[in-house]
Amino acid sequence: MPPPRSTPISPAEFAQLRAGAQLLERDERGEKVLLTPSNHIIKLFYPRRRVTSARIYPYAYRFWSNARKLREKGVISISCEQLRHDRHNGRHLITYPLLPGTTLRNRLAEVGNGDDYLDKLATYLVTLHAKGILFRSIHMGNILVLENGDYGLIDVADMSIQQRPLGLVKRARNFRHLLHDRSDRERLKKYGYDRLLDNYEAAAGVSGYRHTLLRSFIGHYAPAMTS
Repeated sequence: MPPPRSTPISPAEFAQLRAGAQLLERDERGEKVLLTPSNHIIKLFYPRRRVTSARIYPYAYRFWSNARKLREKGVISISCEQLRHDRHNGRHLITYPLLPGTTLRNRLAEVGNGDDYLDKLATYLVTLHAKGILFRSIHMGNILVLENGDYGLIDVADMSIQQRPLGLVKRARNFRHLLHDRSDRERLKKYGYDRLLDNYEAAAGVSGYRHTLLRSFIGHYAPAMTS
């Protein structure tokens, strides 16, 4: 597929676009995520100072392409509408309708037990891996629990999507990604790492020597889960 094409946006046009918007997230570089009065998200991407692949293929382009590929694979994700760039500061932005729901992290904080949501997380990971999706930024703040109980993905710039299901090594590496956030690690530890892995393997049909291999790879990439 051809890469997405962005159109320029002037400072005046951006000011009009963000008029009345609520700031949802910012960092040291400035605003990152805005919610407009029309329930659209404006996601901002800042240029990288270092010379990396992101200078050649900006994260905004990856975000747009990945969101489209996810939907083509039947994975619920955001539906991008505009891809724009500011020639004055090199910043890109993407707009898309707000996907109704709450993050898995917030949902677990709201409910008393929440183990059912983590049972479903194991089977959701199996679905992603079977579709060839390696979401490197996977954590409970990037998984959305929709109003009907389904799961969806947001903040999808950092992932690879292949035609074949993921091999065991990539699956094990993805469990390491899942443990990056300390609060997520603590919640999963309370739930039980073995329970998560057992549910994953049961849903994925992993048994016998493949079970042994997967646990060995997880022990290498995410040793906290098998110690």
